Amino acid sequence: MPVTVAGQEVKYAIANVAASQTDAAVITAVANRRLRVLGMASVAGGTATNLTFNTKPSGPGVAISPLFANGANGGEVLPYAEGGWFTTALGEGLTVTTGAGATTGITVTYIEDV
Repeated sequence: MPVTVAGQEVKYAIANVAASQTDAAVITAVANRRLRVLGMASVAGGTATNLTFNTKPSGPGVAISPLFANGANGGEVLPYAEGGWFTTALGEGLTVTTGAGATTGITVTYIEDV
């Protein structure tokens, strides 16, 4: 039986995003839904790399998280929070922007919210 939060099935996504990317897709948009991030972990490779999460419309993405300054071989963990850490705009996808440095591995726990 799937795990649910607020009546929505909890889902998971992973991405390995190269350095110096703008609006690299993590979760594609879902019509008439917001993507609410309930938890996240990221780890940079051998070089320090900044990471910012964005809500992505058809144009440039808009930041919805602070800049995470991940040290070399270091990262961030946002533990599970039922209320969520950040949410995309309605019908928009979740993307990330990375700074110069190394590839960053990302895992996200989320729901498709109304």
